[in-house]
Amino acid sequence: MNAPLRPPAPAAIAAVLDPAAVALRISLVILAEAALLAGILFRGAGTLDWEWAWALFLVAGASGLPAVLGLARHDPALLASRTRMAPRDQPLEDRIFVPLHTLLVLAWAWVTGHDAARLHWLPVPEGVKALALLAVPAITWAGYRTLRDNPYLAPCVCVQEDRAHRVIDTGAYAVVRHPFYAVAIAYQAAAALVLGSVLGLMGTALIGLTFAARIGIEERFLMRNLPGYAAYTRVTRWRLLPGLW
Repeated sequence: MNAPLRPPAPAAIAAVLDPAAVALRISLVILAEAALLAGILFRGAGTLDWEWAWALFLVAGASGLPAVLGLARHDPALLASRTRMAPRDQPLEDRIFVPLHTLLVLAWAWVTGHDAARLHWLPVPEGVKALALLAVPAITWAGYRTLRDNPYLAPCVCVQEDRAHRVIDTGAYAVVRHPFYAVAIAYQAAAALVLGSVLGLMGTALIGLTFAARIGIEERFLMRNLPGYAAYTRVTRWRLLPGLW
């Protein structure tokens, strides 16, 4: 009697991927997203003469590129999974969430640019901008570590059966159940401060609330479809912020 076929492990999938090709593909995706975001940001500002915006993109690129290269070498399958189309098992609520969230982030970029360069509503002190800029590499590193901790971290809610998906409960995932969302919120808050927009910071808080809604979608799906996830939620109590939620 033949043994049942088992899905290949992430390491087996990574072995057949070309890290250089994966790094190039994800880099092109990131550059396209950054170009779109920058275009809307500068459109809202009405000018390209914006030193803090250029400084943010420079520091973000300089800290993000090593992270991409490191992940491509360590886990190319993870990066490859982040450029795939929506899987068939993605719940309807998440299919609705993803484009709405994208539109909200693009609106955030326009409002932030308009506020920082035109409205000047509650200006952010230069020292605060500098500290926020210095925080960007540290936040990028935290995101890199989170991706290293969880090789199944996909941009959509799904179970990656082809990659032997299992519950991750080590590293940052031993502290909170959704550390990557915490990193994303911190990154956007730092960006709003660097750009000098309190309205952008308020927009970041709104986007954080949408992440809270998505956590509900994700956890309901994983409890039904990923063995061991319900037990994990009982051990790791906090979803996003230790001691708060």
